[in-house]
Amino acid sequence: MESRKKSTARPAAPSTRRGAGTRTRTEIKREKIVRSAAKLFLERGYDSVSINEIIAVVGGSKETIYSNFGNKAQLFEAVVRQLCSDVTIHIDTRPEGTLEEQATRLARSFVAIVLTPQIMAFHRLVTSIGRAFPEVGRLFYQTGPETMYRIFAQWIALHQAKGNIRADADARRLAILFHDMLIGEQMLSWLTAAASQKDRAKRIDQTVELAVSVFIGGCATEAGTRAASAKAKAPRAKSA
Repeated sequence: MESRKKSTARPAAPSTRRGAGTRTRTEIKREKIVRSAAKLFLERGYDSVSINEIIAVVGGSKETIYSNFGNKAQLFEAVVRQLCSDVTIHIDTRPEGTLEEQATRLARSFVAIVLTPQIMAFHRLVTSIGRAFPEVGRLFYQTGPETMYRIFAQWIALHQAKGNIRADADARRLAILFHDMLIGEQMLSWLTAAASQKDRAKRIDQTVELAVSVFIGGCATEAGTRAASAKAKAPRAKSA
């Protein structure tokens, strides 16, 4: 790979934007380069894509790439950051509804994006080059799985503080278990092409339902269970 040893991570385009109307032309151009490069890398792999081929898609010159990213390796790091951000930004942790409703919403928002063909291809790519490009492997883990564990753990810690989830277990450890229940089997089966596309959505729905049931059953306190039961028994307002 080009300039791997000299590569240092540079911040990708910010995942939390100031708003479409306030983004600079440089930021817009930079994201265009990152997303165009991501498409090429996912389709053909890292080594098979050259800077010139990326330029042919996005326009500009080598100076444009070098001034924004430094080299091809750092551009790939920006791709990793961007694609990981695309996943984490979609996670729904709104504290609305019962504990089970929140857990289900969190779980569905997570698997809906992480099990897409694009993210599956991303996982394959990073895995395939991880040994030769360890900096990217570490970057992927930190901005991908590690960030997801933190998001799950923050939601769990919130409910531990409210008394809805048992507080005698570490929030991070519970987060990892819940996260892995949701995608462990699903991701392995699609990464290895062991699963067919037939009934894919149905199998994912079944996994989410069972994972949420097991997690809530093992972690919800009596208070959390009572709150869900009370909501279920509460009379619904009659529509006009």
